Amino acid sequence: MVWNARQLRAQAGLQPIDWVVLRNRLGAQNMVNKMKMEKALTKLSKRIGFRIAPGFNERVIFRELFPRGLTLLDLKDIGVGNLNISNVAARQELRELVSALELPGVEVNF
Repeated sequence: MVWNARQLRAQAGLQPIDWVVLRNRLGAQNMVNKMKMEKALTKLSKRIGFRIAPGFNERVIFRELFPRGLTLLDLKDIGVGNLNISNVAARQELRELVSALELPGVEVNF
């Protein structure tokens, strides 16, 4: 579907889609399947033209925030002052993702 959309945009003389793929809810362990998927995505990204961005690990904080419609950036607003080490790591993952997206005019300063 994305490949077809890219071809149609090219035929119309439009800018190509900036297609970004990331993996979500990754386990912390180095599993064989995880490494195989990483290699396959890297190979596929070169073949059909997408960028790979760092994804998020499976973390309790995401499971706690999602049902409430909140994100990591909402923690200060709901009164969470001291972040535990997992929350700090999750926040760093978010910084890395936003940086990898290379959004114009967006500065990662959280």
